[in-house]
Formats: sequence, C-alpha cells, structure tokens
Amino acid sequence: MDLKNLEGDELVQHLRQLVISCEPHIREAGSVENVEETLQHLEENDDKFHRYEFVKNLKRKIEEILGPQIDEEIEKHGGQIDNGHETLVSQITDRIIKSKPYNDLSKKLKSNVQEAVAELVKNFDAEFGIGKHNGDTFRHHDAGVRGFGGSDDEDTIDSSFHHGSLMFMKPEYLQQLAEKMGKSNSVTTRREALQSLIAVRVDDVVTSDFVNVIRKQVLDALADSDDQIMNLGLKFVTRAFSSTSPHTKDIYTLLTDHLMSQFMTRKTSIPKVKNGLDITKAEVKRLLKAFRLMNEFQHETTNYWIRYPELYLEEVLKGTLSLLSIHNVSTVGMPQTLSPLHFVALLDTKAQWFIKWMHGNFSRSFLLDHLTSYKQFVENAVKHCLEFSAARKVPFDLMSEISDSMSKASFESRRTSYTGAELEYAYFIHSACVIGKLLCFSNGRKFFPIKLKDSEDPVSIKKLMVALVLVVVDPGPVFHQQRSHAAEIYDPARLVADILKGLCSSEQACEICLFKDEITSTLLSPISHYLDVAVLKEHHFPKFEHQAPDEKTLLHVADILSMIASSTKGRRHLMYGEKKDIFSRTKSSAAHIIAEFTKKALQRQLPREAGQAPTHAVIGAYLYICRQIYNTCEGLLVLYPYELHAVVAETWRDASRDLESVNTPTPGDDDSGSDNSSITIREAYDVVAWEDTLRDNLLNFASTAKGILLLQQTGALNECMSYMHTRYEKKLQVSKCEKFGYGYMVTQVATTSPGMAALRKTGYMKALIGELWSVIECGPIDITLFTPKSWPVDPIDKSLHKHMIRLLNVLSSFPAVYELLGDTQLPTKQSYGFREIPECMAGLLDRVVFMDSPAKFHSLFNVDQSHMFGLRVLSLMVSCLDSFLMLQSQYQIQEKLLAAQSDNQAVNKDRKEIIVDMLSVERNSILVRTYLVGGPTERVLPTRSLEDSGTRYSFPLFSSFPVPREYSPNLGGRSGIMPGFIYPTHTQGLPKKSDNELTEFLDSRRSEKGKAWVDKCRNLLSKFFASKGDQVKGAVIQKILEQSVNVMSTIPEESVFPLMQFAGNDSTVKAVSLTPLQQLGIKIAIRYGIHLKVVHTSSDATDSLTFLMRQVKFYLEQQQKTPDSQLKYMKNGYTGFDWFAATVFLIFNGNHDRAWDFLQSFSTLGASGYLWIPRLHASVHLPSALSASGIHPLFSSTGHNIEFILQIELPLVSSAFKMSGYTPAQICQHWLTQCFWNYLDWQDVCHYIVVCLIHGVDHQVYVCVAILNHLQSYIMAHMQTHDLIMFLKEEPIHGFKVAQNLKYMLELEKKYRKMVLPDMLNITRP
Repeated sequence: MDLKNLEGDELVQHLRQLVISCEPHIREAGSVENVEETLQHLEENDDKFHRYEFVKNLKRKIEEILGPQIDEEIEKHGGQIDNGHETLVSQITDRIIKSKPYNDLSKKLKSNVQEAVAELVKNFDAEFGIGKHNGDTFRHHDAGVRGFGGSDDEDTIDSSFHHGSLMFMKPEYLQQLAEKMGKSNSVTTRREALQSLIAVRVDDVVTSDFVNVIRKQVLDALADSDDQIMNLGLKFVTRAFSSTSPHTKDIYTLLTDHLMSQFMTRKTSIPKVKNGLDITKAEVKRLLKAFRLMNEFQHETTNYWIRYPELYLEEVLKGTLSLLSIHNVSTVGMPQTLSPLHFVALLDTKAQWFIKWMHGNFSRSFLLDHLTSYKQFVENAVKHCLEFSAARKVPFDLMSEISDSMSKASFESRRTSYTGAELEYAYFIHSACVIGKLLCFSNGRKFFPIKLKDSEDPVSIKKLMVALVLVVVDPGPVFHQQRSHAAEIYDPARLVADILKGLCSSEQACEICLFKDEITSTLLSPISHYLDVAVLKEHHFPKFEHQAPDEKTLLHVADILSMIASSTKGRRHLMYGEKKDIFSRTKSSAAHIIAEFTKKALQRQLPREAGQAPTHAVIGAYLYICRQIYNTCEGLLVLYPYELHAVVAETWRDASRDLESVNTPTPGDDDSGSDNSSITIREAYDVVAWEDTLRDNLLNFASTAKGILLLQQTGALNECMSYMHTRYEKKLQVSKCEKFGYGYMVTQVATTSPGMAALRKTGYMKALIGELWSVIECGPIDITLFTPKSWPVDPIDKSLHKHMIRLLNVLSSFPAVYELLGDTQLPTKQSYGFREIPECMAGLLDRVVFMDSPAKFHSLFNVDQSHMFGLRVLSLMVSCLDSFLMLQSQYQIQEKLLAAQSDNQAVNKDRKEIIVDMLSVERNSILVRTYLVGGPTERVLPTRSLEDSGTRYSFPLFSSFPVPREYSPNLGGRSGIMPGFIYPTHTQGLPKKSDNELTEFLDSRRSEKGKAWVDKCRNLLSKFFASKGDQVKGAVIQKILEQSVNVMSTIPEESVFPLMQFAGNDSTVKAVSLTPLQQLGIKIAIRYGIHLKVVHTSSDATDSLTFLMRQVKFYLEQQQKTPDSQLKYMKNGYTGFDWFAATVFLIFNGNHDRAWDFLQSFSTLGASGYLWIPRLHASVHLPSALSASGIHPLFSSTGHNIEFILQIELPLVSSAFKMSGYTPAQICQHWLTQCFWNYLDWQDVCHYIVVCLIHGVDHQVYVCVAILNHLQSYIMAHMQTHDLIMFLKEEPIHGFKVAQNLKYMLELEKKYRKMVLPDMLNITRP
C-alpha cells in the first residue's frame, strides 16, 4: 500500500508542524490531564486544524482508499441517506471499520507514525530546544515530567518575549537542576541543566526552596565565558519576562545585579569612552544583549505592574536606579570607561523607558521618591547636558557625522561600531530627554538647584535652561552643515527644541522653567542679531564678526516661542517680561523684539550685513507669534505701535501683484517641460502659499473689537472674510494651536455694519440660511434617507438649535441687522415652491415669521416647527430696541402677531379665547416684550413653558393693545420726583447732617472749582452709594448732572470736543424730519415715562420729546460729514433712536429746556462720545478713517477694553463667551446703546449715567465688567446649555445694583485707568 507523504522524512516534518502548532492549546490546558482532553478535541478548538499537512494528507489517503467502498455501501441502500436513518449510518461505518482496506491502512499508518515519533523523540533537543532526554532523570514518565517546546533564536541581540516551552515537574526536580548547574560540573552537564531550567515556570523557580542557589548559578551562567551557557542564562531571563507573573521582578533584579557586577568588578572589560564601542567583540555583544533585554522589560512592565503590590514596583525601581547611577569617574590622566547609561542611551536614545515610567501617577510618585536616594542619576544627566552645551563649538573630527550615524543605526542596516563622540552624543540626548520629563512635574523640579561635584555653585533650573537653549540658538558651525532628512531626527537643536516645547505643554512647568528674562533673551538672540546689526549700521559703528543664524535655527526658535505664546501666562511673559507688569511700556520685552524683527522682515529693511534675508517660512513663523499676541486684547494694545495690520496688508498686496506677474505655463506651451517652466510653477506655488499666510494672519485681527477697526482701515476686510468663509466651509481649524475660533470671529465681525456687509458679499449669510433651511425644512435636492429623521419633541430640537445659535450670533447687533434689512421690503410672493430656499434674511423672515397667507403655510413641510423657529429668532432680534423699532416701522410685526393671535381663537362658553399652544405663547411673549419697557422689577415677562399637569396657563393672552395690567406692576412713587432731597431713612443711625451732606453740597455756593469740586462730589457720591444708594435719585440726580456738566466743561482734560453753537431756530427745527423708527421710539419712551410716573400728560410730553429729538438731530448733523460709503448704516445719518437723549428727557421730568441745556453742554465732554451714541456718528471730530468706517468707538474702544479686563479679571467668563461663539463686546454694545433700558431698573439707569459722568467715562467699562462678574455663575451655566446669547439678550439683569457694585468698579479703576481712560479719550487723534 502506497502511503505517499505519510511516511519517512515528510511524515516527520508534518508531525513536527502539528506538535509546534498545538503549543498554545497545551499552554492553556495547565495540567497533563487537561492536555490529553484538549488534544482529543483539537479539531473542535483549532480553526487551522484542516490546514495542517498531516491532516490534509491523511484525509486525501482515506478518500483514495476507503472512498470507493463507502460509495458502494451507499448505493446498496438506494443511493442516499436521509437525516433520520442514523442506524443505517452506524451500520455502514461498522462495515468499513471491519473491512480489510481499513485494517491495512490503519496498521501501516500506525507503524509509520511510531517511527516518525521515535525519530522526533530521539532528536528532541535539536527539534524543540528543551534538551536531550537520555537519562532517567529526564525521561518523561520515570521523572513525572512532560515537556512541550518551541524553537528559539539564541544568537539575536533582540530579546523575544514569545519563546515557548512549558514543563510541569516534581518539587525535587529543581534541586537536581541546581546541583547540575554548579561550576564544578562539566560544561555539557551545565548546558543540559540550563536547558531544562528554561522550561520551568518562573513561579516554580522563585517560590522553590532552592531559589538562592539557582539565582547564584544563573548569575554565574550570565557571566560565564562560554557563549552557549551565557546565552542559555539570557534565555532563562527572556522566558521569565514572557510571562506577567509578579515574580518577574526577581528575575529583573537578577539581571540588573549581573550588569552591576560587570561594571563594579576591577577586572572589568568595559571599553573606554574614547575608544568607542565595537559590538563585534564577544564581551560587548553580551552586554548589549543583556541591556537590550532589560530595556524591553522596562517598556513592557508598565502595562501590568499596577496590578501587583507596591513592592513589585519598588524593587524594579531600586534595581534600575542602582545600575544606572553607576558612573565611573576617571582619575587624572586616565580615560573614562563607559557607564551603563551609555549602553541604555545607545539602545533607547530618547529615554522612552523613563518617559513611560513618568507617565502614570502610580509609577511617577514612586520613581521621584526613589530618585531622592539616587541623586547621582539626576546629577549625571545634568552634568552631561552642561558639558555638551559648553563643548558644542569644539570641532571634533567626527562630530559632524554624529547625527548621521545615529540615523543610520535606526534606518539602515545594523552597524558594528560607534565612536566615542557618538556615544557621548547619545548620552546627551538621553540625559536631555530625562531632564525635560523631570522638569514637567513639581516633585521633579525639587531636585534643583542641584550640587555637582566639579562645580562650586549649584546648578539652578535657569542655568540648565540657558545651557539647553544655547544648543538651539547657537549650535556651532559643525551643525550648520546640510544633512539628510533622516539625520534631522537626531539633530541636537531639533531634539532640544522638542524638549522645550514639551515643557511648554504644561503652563505651570513652563512658567517656572522658561519664563525668565535671561532665558528669553538667550532664546531671542538669533533675531536680536539682525536688530543689533541694524542699530550698529544706523549709528555707523564698525562691523563685528558674528555668525548669522541659519533658517533652521530661526524656525526652531519660532516653534518654541509659538508654544510659549499659546498660553495666557506665556503671552504675558513675552509682552511684559519676568515682572509681568501690564502697565510697563518698555520696548525691551520679547514681544517688542519679535514685532520689530517681523515688521522689518516684512518691509525688507533688515541689513544685508546681518546675513541672508529671512525666508518666507521664517517670516511667516514669527508673524504667527505676533498673531498669537495681537489676537488678544492686551496683546493688541502692546503691538499697536508697530502697525502690523498696515504692514501685513501692504505686503499681502505686493504678494498678490507678484502672483499676477508670475506666468504659469499651460500644457500647450512649447517649453512646458523645461527647467524654467518648473521654476515658474514652483514660484507660483510659493507665492500662493505666502499670500495665504499673510491673509490668514491679517484675518486674525478680527478676533478683537479694536482689531476689526484696524482690519477695516486696511481695506482688506472683504478679502479676509472671503478667505475665512472658504476655510470655515472646509471645517479647517484656525491654526496649529487653535482648533476652534472662526465662529467667535464671525460673531465679532457681524457686530459691525462693514463686517456684516463683507459677510453678505462673501456669500456667508446665504450659505448659513441654506444650511438652516436644509435642517428645518429640506435641502435643494432629494437625498435618500436610510433612517428617518427623529420626530422633534422640543420646540427647537438639538439638530436645529446649533444653526439657530449661529444665526442669532450674527443678528445680535443693530448695525448688522440694519445692513441686512434696512429699507428692504419682504419678498412676498403669490406662491412658493416646495424646494424654494430663501436666499436672504428678509426672505427667511417672510417664510417663517410673517406667515400671513395660505401660500406660506402650504410651502412648508414642518409648519409648526418652522414658524416656532421664526418666532424665537424674532424674539431675540426685538430684544434690541433699535432692531424692534426698525422691524415694526418696516414690517408692522406687532399688528401681524396680534392678527395671528386673533385667528388662533376658539369659542368657549359663548366667548372667544385664544388657544394656548407653543406658538400663541411665543407670540404673547414677543408682544409683551415689545410693548412694555422696563427693568427686572418694572414689568412682568410671561414664561414660555407649558405645564404637563393640565393646569391653566397662568399668564393672560391677548389679541389687542394695551397689554393686560398683569404685566405692568404698580411702581408707586419709587421712581418719581419728590421735592428734591435725598430721602432719609430714620431707622438708620446716621445723623441728619450726614444724610443731607450731598444735598447741602449741591445747594451751597461752591468754594471749590474745577477738579476740586469734581473730586469732592465724587467722594460724597461714593459715600452715599455705599450707605444709601437707593436714596440718590430724583432732583438730586438732576442737580448732579447739571452742575457737574457746567464744572467739567471748564476742565481741559474733560472737555475734549469744542462747543458748537446751535445754528437753528424753531422753524428750522420743526422742518427736521424724523424717521418712522425714531417717531416710534418717541412713543415707547413716553409710554415708559408714564409708567415710571416721571411724566404725566402723554400729548404734551410727546410733543416736547419730539421737538427735543429734532433739535438734537439738527445740532448733531451740524457736526457730521457725509462719508463716501456704500454702507446703508452710514448713508442717511444716524439710523437708530437716541436712547440717551430720551433718558435725559425723562430724568428732567419731560422738561425740554433743561434737557436741551444739559445735552448741549454735555456734548463738549469726552464722556458724550460713549454715553450718547449718535454724538460721534460720522462726526467731524473723529479722524476721517474712523468716522467713515461705520464702527463706533463704543465698540472699538469700550468693547475692546471690556474684553481686555475680562481676560485678566474673569478668565472663566471670557472663555465661556469664546466657547459659546458669542462676544462680550457685542452684548455690552447692546446694553450701552439703549442705556440699559429693559435690563436695569430706572434708578440704576440713572446711577449708571451719574457714575460715568462723575467718576469718569472709563466707568462705562467697569460697569459692564461688574455686571458680567455678577452674572458669572449664570454665564457658566448657560454656556453648558448652549443658550448664552438667549439668556443675556432676553433676560433682564436681576439683582444688580450700580450703587452696591461701585466699590468693585473703583478697584478696577485703580488697576486699569492708566490704560483704559487714555484709550477712550484719545479717539479724536488720527
């Protein structure tokens, strides 16, 4: 019988494959009995069972010999076997098993297998690497031992944690092995014993009674001169490390003890440093094998050491630090030998083992604690860093090849030798990485200052950092040479730069380690070199020899500075230096040096004598650092003198012209394949990249309120908005250090009319409305939905909320709303298509807000949800009184909402009632908010929530004005004018004289004049605000306003504007036309005055206020010029309502003459430009660029300073605004423009004006900061719920009193007046 492939050597090979493949299943079994059970069910458990050659050949032979007989038996019974004929199947099986062919096959196969197994057992050591099983001790059944083995590679330096063999033994077995491993035995006996020991589990070895003897024998084996014995010793350690047993610590300690013995013995064969390292030598190769094994264990043990007791970690740490602290100090005249760290550094150059050990708190705490006992490890690292830094200019013969050699070791074939300089360089890299990681943690920084043996003065962190920075900024002439890309990985400047950037990732560590003037000065030395040469050239000093920094050095420095500037503390260090004095204006700080270098580089004014001109990449890197500074409020104030916005804009225009001049060849050109063509294409790409870099940095001026003004004055606002829209559509992050920010920037830009005009031109608004419509209704095309949309439960569900917030952010400001909707009619149609998407804001309002025709209802798929969305948008828009007046005057929104309420009625008990649903409740809320004006206690606002319990809605709904009385609380006489005193409270214990001190001061003839009178009034007012703030009202406020204006108009510092004489008369005033918006504003103001009981007769008060508004408009138009602007907001004078004049009118109880006299005198004061918004609209008193910009100083100055103080005083609030995509400048401009109407009670509105007039106009900034401080907890909460803009715009400011917060505002004044007040009062200067 022919059994091809199942006999001879082929069968031996196939059985060997099967046995080796079974090893994992044997390991899982755990005992001999389980092993037998596992092998019997191997086919069930092994997916690869049928792929083994032995199995495939066996199946083939069975099919060949027994197949015909099986087919014959099946045909005898009808040719098929059904599932139910189990008995028939067993009968056929029995016949086959009893047949002669089966018996012959079985006998022959059994004989062949027995011969093959005998061959395998005979050569078991060669086949499986466990040992020869000749004697009685090693016979499986006699000694009770069963072994299973795998193949190992003994000669590789790389350790293998996957070596496989397993042995179960009797306890006395280890005693026999320990005796056979002794040095007194023959080499052959020791090898056999070691081979057997390898198969024993590490737990059995460590827990046995003979562990000390075995440990000594293994140490002897590791140090043995016989290579095979040494390799077997290492293999034992490797096999132990392949398990995750807690006893691996004992084997690791054994390995470190062996290595320590190699360096501590006097007869050591450790090479000298100067001789380098030849790894072909046997003794060196042995050490490298052991160190490589140790290093791999250091990497792997971090994955599981936390599951063991702390003793495990402590012993591993102790063994490691004991070894690595060995540092042989050479005596005079004797060369130094290599230390263990030289070997570790060669195998793990960047100290990844140490970085892993420092990563988790569990190991880091123990490691730092143990390092206090092994300070030598830290001292050696620090010493080597200092020595390398000091010797960086020494021209070693092989120094220039170091990084290349290290690179080749990693990326090319394995090298056989390393020079001494290479070993020292690897040691430096390792030491620098260790120190860099150590300094990231507070306990690691406690090692400094550290005392070195060869140094008198201890080494501080600052001294060490300066040494490392010198490696970056002045690497020496050798490292300036060009290298391959692979060599750059081990470039010293790059490595140290990466370490310093790692330090910058921790703001606390960076502050302690790097925020020192000496370190920063050293870091800036490459760019200071250019500026110093420029100064010397300007003053005609003789040239001095100094090597110019190359491009790589400048880029490394820029990367480090950029990481520093990415944190708040880092930016302030660059701006103000080590002292962090924000009021210092020294130009020696890092920010000024960087800005000056960048400006001169952009203008190409750097001297040629300083070296090669910086490339675009270098200039772009330093411009990015400037951008990180100027995109914050305080940074912009620091860099403002350099006018980088103008310089960058001019450079960008030059780049655009260069791009147009570059002739990019087309495929049809004859010379398209020439070298010149390739250069031209490359130049074109470079210019495009440079243009984008400049435009990107120019765009980031839009991050702040004042920055938007600067950007607008460059004339590049439209191009920057187009660039931003392109990046925003692609969802690109703002920069390498900022993932988010475009949403915040869009909101900031949309606060101004030129910004909104630019956004509209770029198509941003159209795209925003299109995205919104696709969410609320449908997209422009059908898209197959595999899963249906979720049915909305809330009026505004999550999918719609984000788009609504984006829309509301850009509709929050009246100038922006007017730019979009001013003098624009609704695009109403007779019919609308189902997929007709509105393209403008007016179209969106027409479709989802003013739903006054059946065609609009029928064109919507989600009528209720879309209409609800439109009403919520309208509700937030009308929270701005100017926006409401415009919408009402143009679209009659109140009448349409009332009509909708009337249509939504049902008959209930013979009378009509408005159906209560979400739409009617929302309409009711809008009607109440637009009809009534008042602070938190002066009107009652209905809620939007409906109770699920079935209880009746508690607020009355209505379909005609006036609103029900439930919404208008009776204010009594608290806001009225009593006969002209501060109302004393008799329950307070102050004497009567003190009660009337302010009144007496105002009524008395003034002995003080000018500033003295203002100072005294300020002190008395502060005193009464602190004790009796609620009593400062009525006639006293009138007197304060009138007398203070008369006094302050004589003070040059306060009287900023000239007093213009009124050039009209009654007839000219009556000829002045008021816009419908302004006429409607007058009605609202009078209604509010009557509600407050400060005016009594509606008709007389209306006529008087109308005349005052015309008079004021005529007076201000005398001081305005018509700008050449395409902005709607700038074409026909001030388009909003004069809320300040209306407030003054009500303060003086509707007395036209007193109000006019006050306003005319007040117009000379600098405070008038900020409190009285129309005062500076297109004013001749402003520089022409600012006057024509369409950006009011209230935004560019007050808003900027509010954000500036917030970033310092309330960083959490500032961050909450940024995360919400909403800006503090925007909401504060809203509050201030309408004099806090609807947000503060009337008394606090009056106090706000008095404080800003008496204490200084900068208190306008401090009032807003105080309000945001008061609302801090609410702001943080609504930031989490993503409705911050709704809260700030729709809700009044509850619980805030100006008088109670004056103390906080005075504290802000002491800190910031030096910066804020000059910035606000210098607006008249060009």
